[in-house]
Order: sequence, then C-alpha cells, then structure tokens
Amino acid sequence: MSDTEDTEEFIKINSISSKKKNVITEISEEKDELMKISTIELIADLFVNICEENKTKKSNRNFLLKSFKNKNIPSISIKDYLLRLSKHSRVNESTIILILIYIDRLCNMNHFFLSYYNIHKMILAAFILAIKYNEENYYLMTYYSKLGGVSLSELNNLESEYLLLIGYKLFVQTKLFDKYYNDLMSLKNDEIEDEENSEDQEEDEKEGNENGNEKREKNNKSDDLKNNKDLIYELYQKNLKMENNINSINNKREDIKLK
Repeated sequence: MSDTEDTEEFIKINSISSKKKNVITEISEEKDELMKISTIELIADLFVNICEENKTKKSNRNFLLKSFKNKNIPSISIKDYLLRLSKHSRVNESTIILILIYIDRLCNMNHFFLSYYNIHKMILAAFILAIKYNEENYYLMTYYSKLGGVSLSELNNLESEYLLLIGYKLFVQTKLFDKYYNDLMSLKNDEIEDEENSEDQEEDEKEGNENGNEKREKNNKSDDLKNNKDLIYELYQKNLKMENNINSINNKREDIKLK
C-alpha cells in the first residue's frame, strides 16, 4: 500500500471516529438539556406551591423589597419564565439550582415571603447573580434586561439590592448544594413514583372495568339463554296442546264415521 493510500485510509478511519464522537456529544448534550428542563419544572412547581401558601399573608414591609414587586401578576408563568431565561442563556443545571438557593437565602435572612407579584423579579435577580458567580461566560446586562422584560436600569437596581439583602453572600458550600440537589431529586423520584402508581391504578380500574364488562356480558348471555329456554318450553307446550286438540278432533271425526 502506498503512502497516499495509507493517508487516505487514516483520514477515512479518523473521520468516522470523529462522527461517532459528535453523535455521542450530541446525545450527551441532549440528555443534559432534558435533565435541566426537568430540574426547572421541579423548581417552578416548588415556587408555585410556596406562592399559593403565601396568598393569605400580608405584604412584605421591607422598603427594599418593594423594588421586586410588580403592580400586576405577570402573564407568563413561573415555569415558562425560567425556561425562557435558561434556553436563551445556555446556563448549566447547577446555575438553575443556585437560583433556588439564593432565593431561599434571601427569604430566610429577611423574613421575606414569595408571591405571584414578586417571584419573577426575584428569579431574574437571582439568575443574574448565579450566572456571574457560576458561569465562565455570560452576555451583557442589556441582553438579560430584554430577556427578563425589564429596563437595564431596573435590572442593575435589582441586582444591587439583592446583593445587599443577602449580605453579598454568593458562596455556596458543596455540602449545602448537594442537599438542595438531593432534595430536588427526591421530589423527582416521588413524582415518578406517583405517576407509576397512577398508571397502575388506571390499569387496575381498566382491568376491573373489563372484568366487570365480561361478567355483565356473561350474565346477559345467561339471561338470554334462560329466556330462550323459557320461550322454547312455552312453544313446546303450545304445540303439545295443539297436537292434543288435533287428536281430540280426529277422534271425534272417527266416532262420527263409525256411527
């Protein structure tokens, strides 16, 4: 084999190997994205439950927290808002979990509670801090202001006030991060288990309905058979009576002939 053929064979083998690596990378990225979306959905559900529980509570009195309150409840849902921020920022799943940690930290340090009126701006501010703390690359603030639906000056103000409220404590210990992560995974497993139990229950109900239908069908067939037997017996009795009448008439005719 010539040097040219060796080179072509080498390029061919490596190009195939490169394609395989690209496929593996794409699969891995897709899996990571699905995991991130699942985590976002869990966090969104958690925020919704908290906001529902806090509906009856009085508004927060801390004057700094007024910056985070909207006059009206935003039309975009909490889940869609988180998905939008994540999708157009290409952040890691760990950054999403930091949002939850930072919001929890602010609430605990300031006796602050979440509501549908403030959760979106809280998420946006925590999101900016999480990106700057956890991501190697990020966009300009003008980009995030458009993405979050607020002006640049308001976003800068939200960021600075948030930092003040948490005492500039952005560092998260590995042990604490793992606790939040494991708690989320537990929620995920509980949801999966609930879905499986629900599916099993539906199958049992379906099977029960099918068994009930079979039983009713058998009973109906049994009733039909019984009715048919009764009808046949009734016809038999009529035929027998008719035959007796015919025999009686024939006997009378014979007696008349003999006379």
